Amino acid sequence: MTVKRGDGTGSRAESAYFALARLWIPTSIFLFFLLCIFSRDELLARFLGNASMVVRQTIEYGSQIGLWLSAAFLVQRLITVFIWDGLISGISGRPIPRLPKDFTGIIVFSMAGVGVLSTVFDQSVTGIWATSGVFGIVVGIALRNVILDVFIGLSMHVEQPFRIGDWVMVHQNRRETHIIGQVIEINWRTTRLKTTAKNMVVVPNSKMGEVILTNYMQPKPHFRLELDFVLDYSIDPDRAIRILEAGVRALVDDHRIISSPEPEVRLAEALADGQRYEVRYFILPVNVTPKESIHLVNKSVVEHLARAGFTPSMQKERIFVDQASSLPLLGDKNMQNFDRVIEQSDLYRVLDEPGRRKLLAKVCLKKVWPGEALYRQGTQGDRMFLLLEGLLSSIYTLSGYEGSAKVEQIESGRHFGEECVLGENSRSSTITAVTECVLLEIERQVIRDLASENGKLLSFLNTEMNLGHEKILKSKWGMKKKGESKKSDERKENVGRSIQTFLTDLFPSSSNKETT
Repeated sequence: MTVKRGDGTGSRAESAYFALARLWIPTSIFLFFLLCIFSRDELLARFLGNASMVVRQTIEYGSQIGLWLSAAFLVQRLITVFIWDGLISGISGRPIPRLPKDFTGIIVFSMAGVGVLSTVFDQSVTGIWATSGVFGIVVGIALRNVILDVFIGLSMHVEQPFRIGDWVMVHQNRRETHIIGQVIEINWRTTRLKTTAKNMVVVPNSKMGEVILTNYMQPKPHFRLELDFVLDYSIDPDRAIRILEAGVRALVDDHRIISSPEPEVRLAEALADGQRYEVRYFILPVNVTPKESIHLVNKSVVEHLARAGFTPSMQKERIFVDQASSLPLLGDKNMQNFDRVIEQSDLYRVLDEPGRRKLLAKVCLKKVWPGEALYRQGTQGDRMFLLLEGLLSSIYTLSGYEGSAKVEQIESGRHFGEECVLGENSRSSTITAVTECVLLEIERQVIRDLASENGKLLSFLNTEMNLGHEKILKSKWGMKKKGESKKSDERKENVGRSIQTFLTDLFPSSSNKETT
């Protein structure tokens, strides 16, 4: 069993282990040839004294060539481990493509080849460059398309219109043929994308340099998606926006669907079969694919619509037999029907038929606006609530700790606040409206009368209250004591100041040079 330390020692030890695992082979080869060079005369005299001249020259030249190539191998591996995979990858936070690694490897081994020709074989480097120039022209004409891919790939790496891990869209002639995928590799000739269907699309670098490309993760690591829902004209627009907004905001977790910029719902246009509403939200594509987020939002919105007793509009035809009669084409704000939400709630199902009638006879509607607190933690109350439409957030605060912890989100059909109805308790958390909400208020005496007649209801409410306390306990675990975050910020500030001082000393500005 391995125990990971929270101070980062385990991760540093693991990184050092992988670095040594990648360096020990080239280091061993280089040391072997270096040892052969220093003890070459002794080895030839002791073990190969009677060997032929061909064998002696082969060993002599081979050890020198091996030293050059092994040194190039070691230098290339050091650059890859400490520069590309270490420093550059740590700064960018992304894996480095193969292209710059291969390019530095070619440069290092080319220098090693020139060194072998000039020091081992005593050849003129000028003649070699002249011959290679003529050969390069011939090869360039024959492989012009491949060379075009290579140089466009190098230019893309310098310009960085996208990086590994980015979600991009490659525009084609028609919208339905656009390619949307995540960049998984950039090599010498091609860029490879992984689509949401888990397929790999290989695009030549020359093609990537010509087409229009949309990077969903630049300049910010999130982007917006839009979904359309068509609802009937009989649904009041304010009520439709409230239901749709609650459906998308119920998924906001700042991991997949983010809270800033906020999700929003717009009434886009009026159609023949209903009003089209546009649901807009932002996602972090590193944590969720666009298609997966569309599935989640569609599912949540449809569930909220179903609980409210609505379905997306369908094409329909009305035949007017008597054109003089008046037909209600638009819904009345004062005649909203919440029966379906109430009937589907767990609280309603626990009651028997007389209890249901008694409950509905003594409740009243309450509306809460976005950002308004329904009640606050620690206050006294004599009512519990049933959320009919909208979305609420339960927040818990604790003295001696910074900030607050989010206990849960309350969606339509949920009841809450039973701790103050069953006993003389204070509110266990603060309930705030995320969207516009409509609730049923149920007085304490009504619940106590129903519980005295129905033991099943009393047991149900006690169980729900205990579950609520467990959620609050879990939310405490993520809270920090006052001063902890301040100390952490001070440490980060000191480290940043040290790095800035080091870089200033290492690379002084031109103004500093002039003054000195």
